[in-house]
Amino acid sequence: MGHIKFDKGRKGKRNLNGFYLALAVCLVAVGGVAIATFYKSTTGIKTKPDDIISNSTTTLNRTVPTQPVGKVVTNVPKDNTPTTTPGPPASTTTAKAADLFILPLSNEIICQYSNNKPVYSKTMNDWRVHNGVDFKGTKGQSVKALADGEILSINKKDSLWGGMVVINHGYGIESRYCGVTVSSLKKGDTVKVGEVIGSLSDIPYESAEGPHLHIEILVNGEYVNPVEAIGREVKYSSETTGTQKK
Repeated sequence: MGHIKFDKGRKGKRNLNGFYLALAVCLVAVGGVAIATFYKSTTGIKTKPDDIISNSTTTLNRTVPTQPVGKVVTNVPKDNTPTTTPGPPASTTTAKAADLFILPLSNEIICQYSNNKPVYSKTMNDWRVHNGVDFKGTKGQSVKALADGEILSINKKDSLWGGMVVINHGYGIESRYCGVTVSSLKKGDTVKVGEVIGSLSDIPYESAEGPHLHIEILVNGEYVNPVEAIGREVKYSSETTGTQKK
């Protein structure tokens, strides 16, 4: 019987050891390439801790308010906050309406409106209709327009009524002022309520009653009671006349 030889098996073992050695060399080479690539890719990144802290501090200083810690911020505007300073609050009071009619002189009456009934005249010593109202005054006292209007006519010296001014107030309303000296006004001028139209002078037709303004108001050509038309409070003098003849 012949001997069995094992040289083939030892040869196979040597070949296997060579394979593992070659494989190990390849793995080392691949690992070296990977490490080199990783190192190259990280060379541009700053890894210094101080640099990172410095950059972070710079960014924070630009974005974070320098408000002291613990203090509540109260002046931060809201989106709906007005950008302009609001003005003073609107007044709650209502302005007084302008006067449409005023008393042209004083509020003291010495002779009433007779409403088409005859009354006694001390000057003429008879009975006659008194179509206006006599307001007591003093010579030279200012006479005012009882309402807005336009000068319709001026008679500087009527033989009975002295100086006369007629004002058209529109809407068919006229006022006649007797015993007035007019200086600068002329026909066609406009006047405002309360504007001075002249000064108190004499009325020959009613001279016994003393200085006073005789005023008449007509609506659509008809005489009306001036006191009722003006609508202001008046008082009656103790010498008031106007007793109607029965």
